[in-house]
Amino acid sequence: MRLAAELAKALMERGDIDHVLYCGPTRAVVKAAIETLQTVLGRPMHGQLGAAGAGLTYHALPGRLDALKHLGQRHRVLLIWDESHHAAGHLGGEGPNQWGMALMALERQMTYTLALSGTPWRTDGSCLPLLRYLEVADDPRESEATLPAYPAGSAQSDSAASTARMLLPDFVYTLQDAIHDGVCRYPRVHLVDNRAIELTGFHPRTGRRETHRYASIPQLLRHPAIDYGSLVRLDAPMQRVLSLSREQLTALRQQDPDAAGLVVAADIDHAEAVTQQLEADGHDVCLVSSRDPLSHARLEGFREESTPWIVAVGMVAEGVDIPRLRVGCYLSHIRTEQHFRQVVGRIIRRRGEHDPDCHFYALNDTRLAQMARRLSDDLPQDLATVNVGVGKAVPLGGHRTAPPEGPPMTSNPAEPTAPPEGSPDESASTGREVSVAMGGPCAQGTVNVATDVAFSASFFERLIALRLAP
Repeated sequence: MRLAAELAKALMERGDIDHVLYCGPTRAVVKAAIETLQTVLGRPMHGQLGAAGAGLTYHALPGRLDALKHLGQRHRVLLIWDESHHAAGHLGGEGPNQWGMALMALERQMTYTLALSGTPWRTDGSCLPLLRYLEVADDPRESEATLPAYPAGSAQSDSAASTARMLLPDFVYTLQDAIHDGVCRYPRVHLVDNRAIELTGFHPRTGRRETHRYASIPQLLRHPAIDYGSLVRLDAPMQRVLSLSREQLTALRQQDPDAAGLVVAADIDHAEAVTQQLEADGHDVCLVSSRDPLSHARLEGFREESTPWIVAVGMVAEGVDIPRLRVGCYLSHIRTEQHFRQVVGRIIRRRGEHDPDCHFYALNDTRLAQMARRLSDDLPQDLATVNVGVGKAVPLGGHRTAPPEGPPMTSNPAEPTAPPEGSPDESASTGREVSVAMGGPCAQGTVNVATDVAFSASFFERLIALRLAP
């Protein structure tokens, strides 16, 4: 947004534009953008007499589209379309989505249009409107981890290779650039796993009780009776991830008293359960959800206060700027690259010289592990290393460095098929209610799955850390 604001200021000073129109996905994002624009431009952005322009959400755009098009016809306007990945352009025989149609209709009347995104792709494979794409040969046998950045949809065919569209952005400011410039922190992603997992159930034919043992979470999730969506809700894994996050935040707050942590939950009920757990452990928590009409006010209060924890589902996952966030706890059931990177983006923005790193905790799901490795490709060369096995370093992105200090690491099996973005919860909805124990007090919980699940007393004894810092 600072780049967009400086560009708007330069265009105004040159006499190239008269007004600035900003569009964003949520009220919180729009409010933060307007504050930045007003600071840089030195003029209000309330849309009234004397203002430099106005800001509005995508939802408000259709009702004002005619008036805004008329404004563009009579004046020179810069349109800033933020988080532009929300708009979908044409893909195959399908047309754009509602926001894509509004953007294309409005853009025709604008003097300049600036589209911004920290994750410039869509999980459904559609292209972003108004942007340029290059068609490239897409070999379906190629690993996703080696694909170029900014992929769009592929036109599938019967041949071995198909055509994929790759975005050609006009300007890219990478995470590597931001770290070198002191704008972003070094992200350290910690994936929590367990060496001794037991899954107990009854044979469907004989009715005999059977126990299966697994050496890792990826192995457990291959069993059809348990899935990642239900795993994040179980008390034992949830409490372990929260415990590690709390320990890290407590250590950070000794040097940075205002440092805070963010927990992204699977849904509102899950967020409330997480909040209750944190409060039971003696922590002050700010819970924001669409169910509470005061959530936007709570979010603004949290930004300026020293409350250590904020729990949300989606309100803080994208575009919200709270630089004091330094610990992220990912308990969402969504496993898309876009959502993963958006949440990581909430904790990487620096405030000064004394907050060089941040920490991101999640369960060691195979898909999340691969996303973390791809994230490391965007880091400076001396940071792009992931440990696999004991004392063995596997460089990413063609970089070779010494292995960072930390606990032993493990490799992960192939990534399963990703669900579509915004898909319903993956949790199993059938089966009987079972209890899950982790060998400690307050570690009991229930979830509906098809079989009994039991974790050993050493559950989560091992912390797999993708140390993305020296």
